[in-house]
Amino acid sequence: VCMHAGARMVHLVVAGMRSVIVLRRLGGRRGDGFRVLGRTACGGHRALSSNQVDVASSSSSASSSSPPQEARGFAGPLSIAFKAEKKFVRDARNDRGHLFDRDERDRTGWQGVGVDLGQLPDQRSQVREVRWLTSNRKWEDAVHLLSMEADPNAILRSAVLDACVKSVQPRAAWQIFREMPLKTLAAYNSLIELMGRLRRIEAVEDIMREMQESGAKPNNVIYTSLITAYGNTHHVQKALSVLDRMKAEGLPIERASYGAAMAACAKAGDKEATWNLLRAMDELRLEVQITHLTSLIVACARTKDEPRAREALEEIRRRGIPLDNIVYTAYIQALPREGPEAVDAAVAVLRDMGSKGIRPDAYTYNATLQVALESGAKDRFRELLAEMESVGLQWNRETDHLVSKLQRDETISRRSSTSTDQGGIAATLASPAAPPAPQQLLPEGWASATDPASGRTYFWRAADPAGSVTWERPLATAAA
Repeated sequence: VCMHAGARMVHLVVAGMRSVIVLRRLGGRRGDGFRVLGRTACGGHRALSSNQVDVASSSSSASSSSPPQEARGFAGPLSIAFKAEKKFVRDARNDRGHLFDRDERDRTGWQGVGVDLGQLPDQRSQVREVRWLTSNRKWEDAVHLLSMEADPNAILRSAVLDACVKSVQPRAAWQIFREMPLKTLAAYNSLIELMGRLRRIEAVEDIMREMQESGAKPNNVIYTSLITAYGNTHHVQKALSVLDRMKAEGLPIERASYGAAMAACAKAGDKEATWNLLRAMDELRLEVQITHLTSLIVACARTKDEPRAREALEEIRRRGIPLDNIVYTAYIQALPREGPEAVDAAVAVLRDMGSKGIRPDAYTYNATLQVALESGAKDRFRELLAEMESVGLQWNRETDHLVSKLQRDETISRRSSTSTDQGGIAATLASPAAPPAPQQLLPEGWASATDPASGRTYFWRAADPAGSVTWERPLATAAA
């Protein structure tokens, strides 16, 4: 464990603390080592062995209020790192059971095909490092770490695959998946999640077939990811058929699976199917959460069925579940978009949120801006945008898109107006004066018709059609 001063001090301190923690878990002094680490900054710049931990512990117990002189100046960064490491240790203890207890591994999907994972090389520290990289979207570093291992086990490969999935890197994810000699259920699930997110439903179904051909048996987690994938592509019947398949295989259908199925129905606008799933949950006495009930409102957004959305709101209140930003945002999205009263209704929802102590977020304002934009209330759009900025909310990608759409619509409108004006002026200058409106009947023996090319009226004598065609209206004397 080596500490250095300078710009890289904090990074090295954290890395050093992780090394001390690993040392303790492999046989170091548990209590003293961790306590000394937090109070004396590991004795300053020196490396600590297990004996030095003992010495530092005894010195800190004698004078715990003032750290050694060589440790001063590092208390701030080390305090931050110490708090982070407390969570790291807690997660690591959970990981121990998650990764290496056989029953827990089978339950959560760390089950291989034809190989006992308990006999694989112990690479727990690498897996924990990959998980940290995954949470920080550093998938390339995770792939590099995998390449540095001479014999990476299935768990490490699955963790790196998950890092690529979380960063939406399909090419790297497929390469790692294909190179896995042992494909775990977690690996299959990660790839199904990615392909479902990218709406590549054919690839999802291919993965399911490959998994079944290899002898692996899908579990609840994989089936739930499959339901989500079907929901992203609006395949409601296929999503519901997965629930039937789970029942046929004797798998218990938990609230997560029902939540995925309700979300799938809601995205497709199938209100009745969404309500039926809620009733099924009640019959099974499964806990209904706010996410399930939000799907009832989302299902109304596609058809702008505000009465049914209001019915869903009443159902949430009846169950005693507090409303949140997501519920209100979904309700605004279900409001009709015709006429100026549409914006008034959306703004009324914002005010109702404020009266209940719920602060609208950027997504709620975006839903209201969408109503103003689609109803043609451009001035109200600008007012809401200014209000959003005044309350300290930052624009997100959706806000940028809405503002760009407003600017694009205004540009097109200006160009269309200018083009119409210029076209009218040019036509007036280029064409001869329009003939006067007929004030009287044509002289006897004359006829008239409209030229389809110019829209003007021309005249001719019935006795001499070829030689008497003219644009000028004949006078009464022309009959002679």
